[in-house]
Amino acid sequence: MLRYLTSGAGIGAAVCVVIAICATYSFTGADADPNTLHDSDSTLAFNIVFTAALALGSVLTLPRATARLGLGMAVGAGAVYPSLFIANVASMFRSSAHGTPGYIAPGAGFYWGIVSAALAIAAAVSATVALRRSGDSRLAPTKSSSLWAVIALLCTGAWVVGTWLPWQKQVLTATAADGTTSSVTYGPCCSLSHQPAQWAVQAVATAVLITVVCLIAVCLTSASTASGILLAATVFAASDVLRVLWTKPYTLAELAPGLEMTEGQLIQADAVVVLRHLPGVWITAAACMGLLLLAVARGIHVASTASHPAPQSEAGHLAQ
Repeated sequence: MLRYLTSGAGIGAAVCVVIAICATYSFTGADADPNTLHDSDSTLAFNIVFTAALALGSVLTLPRATARLGLGMAVGAGAVYPSLFIANVASMFRSSAHGTPGYIAPGAGFYWGIVSAALAIAAAVSATVALRRSGDSRLAPTKSSSLWAVIALLCTGAWVVGTWLPWQKQVLTATAADGTTSSVTYGPCCSLSHQPAQWAVQAVATAVLITVVCLIAVCLTSASTASGILLAATVFAASDVLRVLWTKPYTLAELAPGLEMTEGQLIQADAVVVLRHLPGVWITAAACMGLLLLAVARGIHVASTASHPAPQSEAGHLAQ
């Protein structure tokens, strides 16, 4: 029964994200312009990753053969996913007055997103109870798990360093009539040292949660459950990386007003916009790849499952 509750909550969370993508997410600026999560390809990709992870974990929870992997993914998702709303929620509370440039207010999509986070937490609680009843949540640290823990700490530490550093910048280069070349740099983007405080708080909270769930996962007796937790944590840790790598350069039409020029004038000047990814995003990507490899290695490590009950017995427990 708990498996079905977990799966239902996870699928509900995924559906809520889809609705949030389609609805107006927020209203910003002096004119309260409506914004959606599909306004840009990068933001859409960012949220599709969430939807896929929540849905996959829910589907894997149903068959007995993959139940532990799915339940582990539900635990990892429920622990990390809600933390990614911290900055958005704080921005709503810290909004300036209506009619000012710093105004931001929630739309229907925002509330659907909050519901999805709540359902992810509910799925995690249900999954934890199911794993506890089946004995798959037992902690049994070994010499091998100590090595896994060190690797997990190194990966999460690298994730924090990469997240703190700038990730990308864009450079507009144009040639004047006399043949001289000039350039304008936009960015660097995404460095936490230049972001509002709520983004730093979100990054710290996410890093702490990822670290905690990874350290717990490497000490579990169930390799499948551990892999599921690590896999979900990796997906949500890597979501921002995927969003940035999917980002497209500014168009000349977008940059022209700020330069007090027309798009045609920029075209005549052979203007070109180049998006450059900086070390921060690659360090973060490497950290996420390390967590992914850890999830795979933990799942196939035979020694960690040597003392685990027979698969048939476990399936019976999980079916209760």
